[in-house]
Amino acid sequence: MKFIKYTQPDFNDYYALVSNKEVMKQITERAIPEQEARTQFESMLDFNERSTCGHYRVFSEAGAGVAYAKLIPDQEDPTRAEIGYMILPEHWGKGQGTSIASRLIIQAQAAGIGSLYAVIDPANAASRRILTRQNFVSTWTGDYDGLPGEILELNLQMKRGDDI
Repeated sequence: MKFIKYTQPDFNDYYALVSNKEVMKQITERAIPEQEARTQFESMLDFNERSTCGHYRVFSEAGAGVAYAKLIPDQEDPTRAEIGYMILPEHWGKGQGTSIASRLIIQAQAAGIGSLYAVIDPANAASRRILTRQNFVSTWTGDYDGLPGEILELNLQMKRGDDI
């Protein structure tokens, strides 16, 4: 599995994820229409140009798009960042989520980020399992922008063992 920041030619891989009702069921509760996806994608490309972190196309050795991953520093506190991922259903249950989360943690540490958080649907047991296996802990559950949400957090210094 390889990561590379999204570029203009990658829109179709991104759209395959966000237009998939199964993928988006526990993210936005709806598939995203093409024009809205294009607007989001252009914003992602702009962010990718300005940051060492960003939005990533995750693909197989054969070059096929498998997933989306993000590592986005918090605007108010750049030592804190959000991670996220979306995986095509045909790749669910194959360890892709765990691999992506591990890779994002390593990338965050290399970027000097001290803590990570992820926002999930509380009903998404698979994402919670992926994150808790990486030592994320649930810190909040409630209404998140009008949808059910749960925030899980990870202190990277503790992950590295600096404070143990």
